[in-house]
Amino acid sequence: MNKKSLIILVEDDAVIAELIEYNLTSEGFEVKSFKNGMNMLEALPDINGVCLFILDLMLPGMDGFEICRKIKETRKYPLVPIVMLTARGTESDKVKGLEAGADDYITKPFGIRELLARIHAHVRRYNTAVQLQGSGTSETFSQDDSVPVQTAAPIAGDTGLRNPSQAGKIESAGILLDDVKHRVYSDGKEIEMTNREYELLKFLMQNRGVAYSRDDLLNYVWGYEYSGETRTVDVHIRQLRRKIEKDDANPVIIETVRGRGYRFCEENDMEKG
Repeated sequence: MNKKSLIILVEDDAVIAELIEYNLTSEGFEVKSFKNGMNMLEALPDINGVCLFILDLMLPGMDGFEICRKIKETRKYPLVPIVMLTARGTESDKVKGLEAGADDYITKPFGIRELLARIHAHVRRYNTAVQLQGSGTSETFSQDDSVPVQTAAPIAGDTGLRNPSQAGKIESAGILLDDVKHRVYSDGKEIEMTNREYELLKFLMQNRGVAYSRDDLLNYVWGYEYSGETRTVDVHIRQLRRKIEKDDANPVIIETVRGRGYRFCEENDMEKG
């Protein structure tokens, strides 16, 4: 890491906060810690260069869900990933966190190596998104910023990805994804999306007609092995359907493939329907 990237940590447990801050600092990150969301939000306008937020769920005064929503409402950091950190591991809490705009959800107690691996993956993807916005291209680069790399590898038995690093626009089934401007339109109307929703839609559109399992999507879109949390994909698929389907209860654009996972429809399939 050539320059320090700033991570905002909101955690009221001093022991956990110290553990996380120590390990992130050892990895080359700069960390600003807060014990509650109100203090963090008050300081946020004067803070620049944030590459990731880590939010505890159970906090005094304002919980992690509300903090997450308020960060998204500021629109200062539209692409910055948010990681929820909590002792509450029920599925409903995870779904609520993801729907609030979080990109990841880690349950306490957690392994510090797993936490660091997920943080590095999120930061890499965020830095790539920022680079692409600034350069006006959708070419993806490796960490040394010199060698173009493919964002994902083909699955055994598949025909391979359809040019995942192509620049410009992808259009299918009435959906236009402008990867230079990082915008999505449905029948000409712009749709607001979180960064993770955008990346998931982009991947599916680039590989339309190919069915991917939840584990495949976690590996390719989230960028790391996300063992046991495939519900994350279901939540994001549901959110995408609400935004791009005419009837999200009967989706025809993002299809469920029984026994496999999901795929973006091919236009000729829609015409048949």
